[in-house]
Amino acid sequence: MKYLVTGGAGFIGSHIVDEILKGGDKVIVYDNLSTGRKLFVKHNLSNKRFKLVIGDVLNTKKLTREMKGIDFVLHMAAHADVREGFKDHSIDHVQNLEGTQSVLEAMYKTGVKKIAFASTSSVYGDAKVHPTPEDYPFESTSLYGATKAACESYIQTYASYYGWKVYIFRFVSFIGERYTHGIIFDILKKVKKNKKVLELLSDGTPKKSSVYVGDGIDAMFKVIDLSKEQINIYNIGHDDILTVDQIVDTIIEAGNIKIKKKYLGGKKGWMGDNNFVHLDNSKLKKLGWKPKLSFKQGIKKTVEYLQSEESKNSLFR
Repeated sequence: MKYLVTGGAGFIGSHIVDEILKGGDKVIVYDNLSTGRKLFVKHNLSNKRFKLVIGDVLNTKKLTREMKGIDFVLHMAAHADVREGFKDHSIDHVQNLEGTQSVLEAMYKTGVKKIAFASTSSVYGDAKVHPTPEDYPFESTSLYGATKAACESYIQTYASYYGWKVYIFRFVSFIGERYTHGIIFDILKKVKKNKKVLELLSDGTPKKSSVYVGDGIDAMFKVIDLSKEQINIYNIGHDDILTVDQIVDTIIEAGNIKIKKKYLGGKKGWMGDNNFVHLDNSKLKKLGWKPKLSFKQGIKKTVEYLQSEESKNSLFR
């Protein structure tokens, strides 16, 4: 098999690449390195089954050239800062929807018929059912979530046109090694700037769920190996849920930090945020998957990584 991973030098994408290479297959990483890091794939540069292409998915001509001979596309490239869409109304549309349409056109032109797509729990918005199942309607509260929902529709339409096989993964936040943004990163960055008072955007009560990246990658490939429908849509989440206050306390404990917390906001930390994120994983569990690490264990491993010399030198400046 020969895979192409868009965003393959990013946090999740680079772990996917490692898994592909571990299985003996070939992989092309296609990444513009805007948020991805060459550091995350440098250990594969000498592998003859690995190729790094620096390119933007919006460059359909270049992407099409690189996609020739590919069996399977894993489309992980996206604009991942959910908050930014409130101020910049075009960035999610361009980076997520137009970028995905470019990937689909390149697949069409080269005859690739399999795609896995990184969607998000944000498509559900402030869901009223918890845990939230895959058949819950889209109620996005962010342009990030709205464009991901649109991407899902585009992918399913191309699949209907051309008989493609599709895997759509609605993630909660992944955490772990190579993590580059999100609450754990933000907390440690704030602590670095102010060692006395930690100012937080919410009132500490929002509830969240996250999955350790190794467990999330296992879930993705279990679905790809075992789910046989033409359109395969799966939540990837965790049964564990923590309040923001509990998450912050776990970060502080794991990092051996002494600081005073100060909550500034209410039920939402920022425009577009969701107050309660908890996905129903029962469909995924039927395939035999369950996470190996708890939410708190995942946080601790992430803090350990972010406090490592590698992270300090490359990300955490």
